[in-house]
Amino acid sequence: MEEIEFKKHIYKKYSSHFDPFLRLHQLAESSLSNYNGFTKNHYDAALVLIFPRAYKSFDAIRRLCEVALCEDAAVILRCLLNLLVVTRWIALRPDARAEKYIRWYWVAMYREAEESKGIVPAAHLAEIQTNYNAVKSLFEYPDTKGDIRMPKFWYAPEANTIFDMFKEVGLEKQYNEGYRPLSGVEHSDAMAFYV
Repeated sequence: MEEIEFKKHIYKKYSSHFDPFLRLHQLAESSLSNYNGFTKNHYDAALVLIFPRAYKSFDAIRRLCEVALCEDAAVILRCLLNLLVVTRWIALRPDARAEKYIRWYWVAMYREAEESKGIVPAAHLAEIQTNYNAVKSLFEYPDTKGDIRMPKFWYAPEANTIFDMFKEVGLEKQYNEGYRPLSGVEHSDAMAFYV
């Protein structure tokens, strides 16, 4: 059976599953085409980064399912769940959390530059250092001994793990029944073959 015939067969067999996805895809596509590029705050800017990635992930899942590549779709579905939780978690305190989400870029760039000494041009290093210095106070926090620490992730110390985020937004069940098993697929755990 040729791929196009196989897609038609799968779509016909599971059309009740695909139809809602296609309608949502059309809605997202029209929203993206009408976007004018303006953001009025960090929250809007965060959504501008998150939404296109979610849209592409959603479309990739649909396309992979059309050709029965379910394990590959599961890996991307895990990413999509992660985006959902991050978005909902940011929305609980949009001003502060969205700013941290956006400004973490300079922390990540600084760390990358530190690990890549001699590779990043000096002009870029100066810009990275200046921006890192401007944003690092958003992330620094005192540990139990009173020493100032920089977290490993942008959402810490408010949340220490992705599970903490799931719990705070009321999606603990989705973590246990969806995200955790999908993580097994992502990391090739033996149990992933039974999902």
